[in-house]
Amino acid sequence: MTVSIRPLTAADVHQYKRVRDEALRCAPEAFTSDYASSVARPASAYAARFGPPESGHFFLGAFDVAGQLLGCLGCERELLPQQRHSARLVSMMVAPTAQRRGIGQRLLDACIRQAAQVPGLEQLVLTVTASNRHVVRLYERAGFRAWGVLPRAIVVQGVGYDKLHMVRLLPLSPLISP
Repeated sequence: MTVSIRPLTAADVHQYKRVRDEALRCAPEAFTSDYASSVARPASAYAARFGPPESGHFFLGAFDVAGQLLGCLGCERELLPQQRHSARLVSMMVAPTAQRRGIGQRLLDACIRQAAQVPGLEQLVLTVTASNRHVVRLYERAGFRAWGVLPRAIVVQGVGYDKLHMVRLLPLSPLISP
């Protein structure tokens, strides 16, 4: 399968919402957000998440040759001055029909490469449902290391799920002036 990775823009917002809603419906235990809230939210509400990659606040999308969004991954740089060296990876989602084809790995690799180019960004952090071993291993292969577990971080239909906190240091990049 030929897949291209590129930053999402406001023009992609409807495809993003489709993939997001489907992911939340199919795997509610994998996300902090819930399907009912997401499906009720208009697509336009997500456009602000799609900033320019050099800002450290961006989403990447994986697209097939027909231009259909197959998956996405977000990078959200912290806003407070004493935390701007850190960014959070969020919303790793791959459409169920496109899973187990290396798309998540390609998105993660591209996101790490892009984040490493952001001046002053030193580390990436994320949370992942601890029981989702396949995805935990994906992050470990990319250099993320666990540093803690939040028990019962989310509860879905009465079942608690732990969230594993992970971090990956980036190669040092030039510091930016305040």
